[in-house]
Amino acid sequence: MRHPASIVLFTGLLFLLGACGERGNPNADSNPAVTGKAEAIFKALRAEDYDAALAQYDEGFFKTQSPQAWRDKLQALQAERGPLREWHLRRSQADTRFSGKFFLYEYTTVHDGNKRLHHLMTFVWPVNEDEIHLLGHKITPWQAGEED
Repeated sequence: MRHPASIVLFTGLLFLLGACGERGNPNADSNPAVTGKAEAIFKALRAEDYDAALAQYDEGFFKTQSPQAWRDKLQALQAERGPLREWHLRRSQADTRFSGKFFLYEYTTVHDGNKRLHHLMTFVWPVNEDEIHLLGHKITPWQAGEED
């Protein structure tokens, strides 16, 4: 055998890829509970129904800011960027931890005049629960030159 170290390295990489398969790291795109909660927020924002949007957030989200402060931020972003026209899932990542599954979703929203916002949302699905919780949502202006 000419390259035993290469074979060992290749086998190790295959093992690691197998360990990150569907069971240990599910494809977040295919999880309808996570996608459904994100879609509900964007549909509510498009309709300017802030009560419906806020209803999707877990109470833990509001430990650092009040629901009214978050509503004010959402309304200010809509006023600045214009009405929400569409949204696109750019990336997703799922991670299993001892306390449940964590999902990171990265969206782009498109507003009138092709103005865009970047959304990073953190969802948690605790081990012994049947419901997804939205615990984090960071919104930033889309940077010029970023790819869709």
